[in-house]
Parts: sequence; structure tokens; C-alpha cells
Amino acid sequence: MKRICSYLKVLLLLVPGFVLSSCTRTVEYVFHQPPSEETYLTGYPFGNTGPYLEKMMQSVKRVTSTAYYTTYLFDPADQLTPASLTDPDSPEVLSYSRYSSNQTSAGTAVVIYSSAQRVGLLTANHVISKPDTVYQFADADADAEILESVTIRQRQVNWLIDTAFLGSFEVLAADESADLAIIGARIDQVAIDGSVRSQFPVFPYPFGEPQELTPGAFTYAFGYPRGYPMVTTGVVSNPNRGEYHAFITDALFNPGFSGGAVVAIRDNVPDFEWVGMARSASASSEWLIVPDEDIAMQQIPHHPYRDDIYVRERSRIDYGITHIVPATRIKRFLLEYEELLAGKRYRIRL
Repeated sequence: MKRICSYLKVLLLLVPGFVLSSCTRTVEYVFHQPPSEETYLTGYPFGNTGPYLEKMMQSVKRVTSTAYYTTYLFDPADQLTPASLTDPDSPEVLSYSRYSSNQTSAGTAVVIYSSAQRVGLLTANHVISKPDTVYQFADADADAEILESVTIRQRQVNWLIDTAFLGSFEVLAADESADLAIIGARIDQVAIDGSVRSQFPVFPYPFGEPQELTPGAFTYAFGYPRGYPMVTTGVVSNPNRGEYHAFITDALFNPGFSGGAVVAIRDNVPDFEWVGMARSASASSEWLIVPDEDIAMQQIPHHPYRDDIYVRERSRIDYGITHIVPATRIKRFLLEYEELLAGKRYRIRL
């Protein structure tokens, strides 16, 4: 028996990756990391990423934007057109009724500039962009544009939200086609204490090269879906659509994630690179018949509803299809507005 055990020891010691101290002890497998190829990692990374993710999340902030509107209703028999509204008082004078409403959107922004007085952040343009004027025509198919209503923005309030900070921001630069925007906030005037600046560190990792991503590349995405700080993962599907075209991951996207940072790992931890910005998810629309919300809230349960009903379009997210603006497009955007931003005292260095 001792001789058999000795033979087994010799045999197993000849096999790489096995450690055996005696015949009765458990055999342990020793895994070795593959040699570096300096490519973006596919699959889950080796090692603990928690401290690095926490550091990145400190540069990711929540933003909200609310526009307040007044809608003026017109009688189609009056045959009013947009040209009829010759001055700011025309809607008030010519309408037979009006009502107020608001439109709120929430998203994510990433700190790209920070000083003792100012902080600059990158976000998605659709988070902070609201229309000034919206016309509703009585008959969309008619040759003449007869107004049924006009909705005019009265004011807009933008908020940058953080644990130790709540303040308004201004839009410094925007590109609707790329869905990118840079916002800026003054932090010296509304500072709660001296630690506010430390709450806005610039994103700690450089821009990467998304055109070098391969199908299956592993990514992390940071954002504020539904107002909650969140880190999620996603696998890249079609990275090579072009230098400036969005690519897709299967990250779970919820409203509020727009503007969030997406990072990949070059070779292995901690070689993170900022490869894009979460922009949107695929969605489908559906038309629903809904009650008047104010009346429905007062409706007695189990009683028939007999008041007005409306047709409303609602979007339904197709989860698992998230569109990412590539870092190459972001860098081009920042270079285009470099002088403008410097003139506003936001010197952003790539």
C-alpha cells in the first residue's frame, strides 16, 4: 500500500497545477492567469473590482430638468395659424382657454472638470433639452396649418443632486445629433461646507478606444436609474459600427440611466478605460385609452367610470438592448467645443 501511495505521489507531482502533500489530503487546482495581450477583457475580471468601482461612482451624479409650460387652446373656426401669433401676448388674447403643465426628465452626468468654484459634467442632451414651443394643428392632413393649440415654455429648472450638494446648473454646450451635452454648476456659492469640492472628483480613468472592442467584451455601466445609484454590467454585441456610431450592450437600462459612464477593462484590473456613455434603450410604443387623471383619483372603487377618456402614447422599454455613444464621439464633441468651454472658464483636458 505504501508503495502504491508513493507511485501516486510521483505521478501527480509530474502533472502541472497539482499540489499533494499526502495520499489522504485534498488535491488543489492552481489557476494561472493567461499572458497579457493588451486587449479588452471578455468575461468577468480577475480580482476584486469593488474599490475601483466605488471610486468611479463618486464622479457619477444625478441630474433632473423640469420645464414649465402654458398651453393655449384655439377655436379652429377662427382659422388661426402660427403666423397669427405676432407678439408674446397673442396666445393670451386669441385663446379661449389655457392650462399649465410641466415636463420632467432625470438622468446621469459624469464629472469631467472640477475646481474650487465650478464643476463641469457630461450628460445626454435629451436629459436637459426641452422644446420652447409646440404647435398642435386641427387637421394634420390639411394644406393650411390651422392651430388647435400652442404650448409655450415659461421657464426651466435644472438641478444637480449629490449627497452634500443641491444646486442648479446651466447648459454650456450641446449637440442634438450626437445626444451629448456639457453642463456646468457653480459650487462656491451654495457650498454647505468645505468638503463639497471633494464630492466632485473628475472621472478617474482615461477615454478608451471603443473601435477596439470585440464582441463579448465585458463592461460596467454607472448611472442613476429611477434615482438610485447603480452599477451594472453588460456584454458588447456590435462594437465595430464605425468610429462615431453607437454600439450595443445587454446592460439593463432604466429611465435615469441616460448619460451614465460605460467602462471596459484593458487586459485586467485595474486597467479601466472609459469607452462610452449610456444613451438609450430600445423601446416600443403602445396606444392606451386612459381616464382623466384628476377625476380618476377621486373615482369611487368598483363604480363605473363615466367621465372623459383620452388616447395616450406610452413607451415600453425592451430591456437588454442599451445603446452606447462611443468615447471617440465624445472626444470629438469635447474638441469641437474646447474654445467655447475655455471662454466660460471650464478648461477640460482630454
